[in-house]
Amino acid sequence: PLFIEGKITGMIVLGNKLSGDPYSKQDIELLVNLSSQASISLQNAKLYSQVDDLSYHLQEKVDEQMKELKEAYEELRQLDNAKSEFISMASHQLRTPLTAIKGYVSMVLEGTYGELPRRMHKPLKNVLISNDRLVKIVNDLLNISKIELGKMELEKELTQVEELVKSCYEEMKIAAEKKNLKISLKTSKDFLPKIEVDQLKLRQVISNLIDNAIRYTSQGSVEIEVRKTDSHIHILVKDTGEGLNEKEKKEIFGGFIRGTAGVNFFVEGAGLGLYVAKKFLSLHNGKIWAESEGKGKGSTFYVELPITNS
Repeated sequence: PLFIEGKITGMIVLGNKLSGDPYSKQDIELLVNLSSQASISLQNAKLYSQVDDLSYHLQEKVDEQMKELKEAYEELRQLDNAKSEFISMASHQLRTPLTAIKGYVSMVLEGTYGELPRRMHKPLKNVLISNDRLVKIVNDLLNISKIELGKMELEKELTQVEELVKSCYEEMKIAAEKKNLKISLKTSKDFLPKIEVDQLKLRQVISNLIDNAIRYTSQGSVEIEVRKTDSHIHILVKDTGEGLNEKEKKEIFGGFIRGTAGVNFFVEGAGLGLYVAKKFLSLHNGKIWAESEGKGKGSTFYVELPITNS
């Protein structure tokens, strides 16, 4: 008999020996061994068949799930593109009325429509400030949608980065002085070669970093520095403000992140500036990161731009 898992699955049936002799003890032992080996072979064949069948069905399941995953990914990609397209369209639609608001309020303040009562000057100036903040948010959203849709184009030109940083510093100096903050600029002692950058976008990155440093610093100073290494130009913006914890240092360049300082100082904004800055610098083969010894110990933001292959 042939056994598999204790059950009889077959029989080896033998006729008379050709010699006519009866089966000896050795013959019986040989047949028992043969029966055992045949049982093992049959069991292995059965197991192989089961494994092969399982493998086939498993592959079918994997293929089916891969198809579902691809379909789900494509659906998410289309939804993400639709979201970006919507943000882009909405941002464009918002730009026109915001520009009109700024224009008309400015004209009212300038007396175009007649003399304005003194008590109305401050409220209307606040309208302009709020309008400018909203314009910045709209521009950030528009930039993000362009980047995510792969439609962001750079208009690079040879630029003396040091001069661009100086220009941003001069523009932001008044805001720092209004808060009684000491603001300084340290330029490189080494000659800085011109590099190819999109001036408008790099200006936006630097201005945003200086603006953040001023906003998040209640007292102390803001220091801006331009350095050069063999292969890169570094721009540093250091402040004595709230500082960053380890979690914030990792997350601060994500969208809609402002850190706890934004709450503590009631700073307005959508938290998109650093996300946009990171994307802009990535398009320049550059990098941005933040360092801080912890809460209450200030922060330093680093911008790195390659001297070659910009």
